[in-house]
Amino acid sequence: MEPKEPNWTWAEDKVFENSLLEFPEGCSNQWENIAERVRTKSPAEVERHYAALLSDVAAIDAGLIDLPEYEEKEVLVPQPQVRQKNPKSDKKPAIVQRKVGKPWSAEEHRRFLQGLEKYGKGDWKSISRYAVQTRNPTQVASHAQKHFERQEREEPNKKRKSIFDCPPE
Repeated sequence: MEPKEPNWTWAEDKVFENSLLEFPEGCSNQWENIAERVRTKSPAEVERHYAALLSDVAAIDAGLIDLPEYEEKEVLVPQPQVRQKNPKSDKKPAIVQRKVGKPWSAEEHRRFLQGLEKYGKGDWKSISRYAVQTRNPTQVASHAQKHFERQEREEPNKKRKSIFDCPPE
């Protein structure tokens, strides 16, 4: 029986995964380089962790392991590299990544419409705070902008189905 692999933290796993991209299979000193990045694991532990990962992937692909249910987190999606320049700095400009938005649910839209009726157009802070507590004022304002543009743009007969079609209750 093999000794149990020591626990890896989420942060160690992320560094490990990113390092695998940087030091792919066939790279000289792959495990040493990755262990140097992870900092808390030896090259042998890194290699065992990789073997365990391959074993898990094979088991998932074979249908032997169900995929776990993960808690929703905001995801950063790489965008085309946009460099922001700071004219006062000689440093390299930073690469900015955008967050992926989570679509509004019909329930959130319904509460938005109720908040709009109660607090009026423009009071996004109150709508966010008291009606749609799952969204911040900026998100409420953006949603409102899209809502009003759609109301003006489309004729009732030509509308596609959307959460914007939900009437307030």
